[in-house]
Amino acid sequence: MYICKECQSRYEQKPDYCECGNNTFEYIEEKRSLTLEEKSEIISGIFLALCIILSIIIWLIPIKGEPETIQDKPKQKQAVNIPDINKIWDDTPVYQAPKQEAAPVSEPIVLTPVPVRDFVNETVKKVIKTDKKKEVNKPPKTVEPPKKIKTPVSAETPKPKAEQKINKEQAENVSEPQKVETPKPSYNPNSPAMLRYKANLRALLFSKFAVGSIQGSGSCSIQFSVDSTGKLINRKFSKESDNKSLNDTVYYMLMSVPRFSPPPEGYNGETIRMNFSVTNGNYEISIY
Repeated sequence: MYICKECQSRYEQKPDYCECGNNTFEYIEEKRSLTLEEKSEIISGIFLALCIILSIIIWLIPIKGEPETIQDKPKQKQAVNIPDINKIWDDTPVYQAPKQEAAPVSEPIVLTPVPVRDFVNETVKKVIKTDKKKEVNKPPKTVEPPKKIKTPVSAETPKPKAEQKINKEQAENVSEPQKVETPKPSYNPNSPAMLRYKANLRALLFSKFAVGSIQGSGSCSIQFSVDSTGKLINRKFSKESDNKSLNDTVYYMLMSVPRFSPPPEGYNGETIRMNFSVTNGNYEISIY
């Protein structure tokens, strides 16, 4: 960098004359900023120098005392005093117990088997003898004469045989109660329970009815029955539509619901019908 001494204008290259007409310039070196590589090299050099200095300091620190070497001390042999054998030796004879005479062998006891019947008979005879002795020692019981039971004499006169037969027939009729059969409730399609059942069934079928897959308009009808377990039976079209997409959607809906809850009392498998009408996205579904 060249700077004019009079007007202090700066030039990267030295010109012959400045704009002010001066031809004397002063050269100044530009201070260049360090790059990342140069900075990293400087930091690594400083870190290396610190490591070298610390290692030298550690080696120069004097060690206090030297570790004592442990030497195995020779074991001292203990002197064993062996006593004189003549003092320990004893010539006295060993004590022997006097011999006992063997006991005479007795003859073996032989047990004769007694049959079970004889043993039982003997025990029964002993029990009977003891019972007889007890009965002899007991005082005799005093027998009281039987008391006479007085039967009350009825003042009524005996009834004739014809009246007795009539009373028997009446008693038989009274004893056997007549079985009364409760009449079964008749089917009412407009009963509250049946209307509620049909509304729930319509909601379940409608959840499987894909309205978006129907193109155009049309109308159709289906019919089916429900058994006692809630299974849908006799499913079929009572009236098909000219629109194939409507027929396919209704068929898929009916096949997707094979079973429902058991019907209410009074329903005996009567036919349930449903009507479908679709006009350009607007639909109407009725059940009866």
